[in-house]
Amino acid sequence: MTFLDSSTIIEYLRGNGTVIEYLDERRPWWTSTLCVFEVLNGPGGSADFDPVEQRQRFGGVQALEFNEQLALEAARLQHAAVRDGHELSHRDAMIAATARSTGDEYVVADSDFQTAPLEDVMEVTNLQGDE
Repeated sequence: MTFLDSSTIIEYLRGNGTVIEYLDERRPWWTSTLCVFEVLNGPGGSADFDPVEQRQRFGGVQALEFNEQLALEAARLQHAAVRDGHELSHRDAMIAATARSTGDEYVVADSDFQTAPLEDVMEVTNLQGDE
């Protein structure tokens, strides 16, 4: 099983060959409800935007809800990152906590995403990063 960041879902939907090749053999796919929002936020505002229709474009990705236990884990991840001289955005900490709760590989496709704060506590792969 594989946990997908919103950047990975977006790149998959765009037809990014590297992302598609990497993911197609790693099903089932999980994500966070926060990532669902981030993916849907992109086409939002267009005249014919229908969030249900857009969500169906990545319907094979099961969303996990954010809850209080995950909030506590996000706070732990953020604390550890800051202590080590890094910082995660609030949303990235919340998404990473959700990913970590599955025990699965967390896959991002964002050249700006810093994986270092997470690598000690979970398996994280950046398909477009330099790290």
